[in-house]
Amino acid sequence: MSAYMMAFVRTKDFEAYNREYAPLAFPLVEKHGGQPLVMTENVQPLEGTLPEGRLVIVEFPSLENAKAFYADPDYQPLIKVRQQYTDSDAVIFDKGFDPSAM
Repeated sequence: MSAYMMAFVRTKDFEAYNREYAPLAFPLVEKHGGQPLVMTENVQPLEGTLPEGRLVIVEFPSLENAKAFYADPDYQPLIKVRQQYTDSDAVIFDKGFDPSAM
């Protein structure tokens, strides 16, 4: 079952983020079967309060793949790099909905 990583990302230094994080992180996402679906700053809340920042959604083949990406030893130093240039709120979750089961 598909799983997703969703984050609201507030970038403090976009040039450094694009130079030191993104080119190294995206191949690791792909290594674990991840496919970026959404990357937008045009988020319009309908109800409640959402974190500020760019919305990023990545689809993985499974929750295990999403967890494996985040736990990948090659990704661990990149977490520190990302945190140096961004603040974010992030979650992973499975699809959790099967319309045929209704």
